Amino acid sequence: MSKKKKGLYFIEKILDYKQYQGQKYYLVKWQGYNNRDCTWEKPDKIPNLIEYLSEYEQNVKNLGSNFYYIENDEPPLLEDFIGVPCQQKQTVLQQQQEQIKKLQDQVCSLKQELNQVKKQQEDIIQLMQTLPQEKKVQQSNQQQDSENIQDSISELSQKNTEVKLPNEGGFEYGDQLDKIGQAAQIKQTGIKMYYLLWQKRCNGMIPKNRWVSSEYLQKYDIKSLCYYLQKKLQ
Repeated sequence: MSKKKKGLYFIEKILDYKQYQGQKYYLVKWQGYNNRDCTWEKPDKIPNLIEYLSEYEQNVKNLGSNFYYIENDEPPLLEDFIGVPCQQKQTVLQQQQEQIKKLQDQVCSLKQELNQVKKQQEDIIQLMQTLPQEKKVQQSNQQQDSENIQDSISELSQKNTEVKLPNEGGFEYGDQLDKIGQAAQIKQTGIKMYYLLWQKRCNGMIPKNRWVSSEYLQKYDIKSLCYYLQKKLQ
């Protein structure tokens, strides 16, 4: 979690706080560690809390509430530590499934439109080959039509490649796993969670790191899970 000295960890600063069911939690940044390694702690677990809170309020005042934000190094959510109600989990899952379906429908529609334009191009090329080439003006018009269709195909192909995937990484989006960063267990439910880091996508974008359940990792990449657990046992 942070620098060790005689078995102790040292707090660098507080980045955020939230309240859940009447209980306050503070997002603690540990010395020598990244934001992704932060933990949510209760007030009684933080020595000199008033001093750290004073520094936190000053940072928010001067730099804004997102003063600690670093791209691709975001701290874990409070829900990863205290658990999310089942109904809320289902709602999030449904939203993700709806978003994926919408993207799939969009890709399918673009492919159909692209196929129609290609067929039109083939029909025009066939017509050009069968008609006698008597008039230069007619040839010029036909060539212009072919060029316009080619431009349409290029435009549709570009649209097809510009369908945006979510910023968050996932096997269901075709992302490739780079490595498993760490593991944690939700206290209330006992569910084992793993923090996944992703490889760069074809468009050059690195997907946002993500906490996933053991079941999710077993479904998509059980080999990496087994390798990670075996390495931890060594």
